[in-house]
Amino acid sequence: MRCSPNPGKDRGRVYRRCGCRDEHRRQLGTTCPRLAADPHHGTWAFAVDTPSPDGHRHTIRRAGFPNELDARIALQRFNEGLAVDVITDPRQRTAEYLRDWLAEKELRLKPTTMARYRAYVEQDLIPALGTIPLIDLTRQHLSAFVTTQLRQGRGKVTVYRIMATLSSALSSAVYDGRLAHNPAKPPLLARPASAPRRLWTEEQTARFLRFTHVTDPLYADLAELMIGTGIRKGEALALR
Repeated sequence: MRCSPNPGKDRGRVYRRCGCRDEHRRQLGTTCPRLAADPHHGTWAFAVDTPSPDGHRHTIRRAGFPNELDARIALQRFNEGLAVDVITDPRQRTAEYLRDWLAEKELRLKPTTMARYRAYVEQDLIPALGTIPLIDLTRQHLSAFVTTQLRQGRGKVTVYRIMATLSSALSSAVYDGRLAHNPAKPPLLARPASAPRRLWTEEQTARFLRFTHVTDPLYADLAELMIGTGIRKGEALALR
């Protein structure tokens, strides 16, 4: 095994491994002879022994880092979380984090809000950004996503709401110490202006009420109540 001792007080070790296999199709891992001959062969990883409630040693391994420095930085971040009894995954994919965030938000938000968040996450954000490790997510990734969405004909209001959902999720990641900053702030897309509202004239309102009294008397009564009192739709529909 080609290992590098981790200096300082942090626990764990950093090492290089590969995916080569022997004649029996068993992965060689850290024993591949090419690791000694070729410094660019394989990828870097770290392993950490963490406390376990049952008293047994529990080793957490994370692999796939392109170089030793990235692996050491990830190990340091892992140990920083471990110092306050938080075991985080420095290579957690954005898709995994967003789904965890949704599960947490589900306890606090209204079902209609959750449905909208879940649609944006599952149908838009995860297909485009889900495979990127959360800590590697950059403003360039988000800018490319916004540009692609607009070129494909998505409305600015929809794209703005998708990015607002992502920004909220990334702000939670910053608050939890998973990210140093939120790459979605400041917003990449300005808030679209609201469409101008067109108000009916008295003549148009009277014509509408005459029509609905013939076609749907119950709806006509409800509409007349709202027009005459100014109560909101939700308040009117809640009446018995």
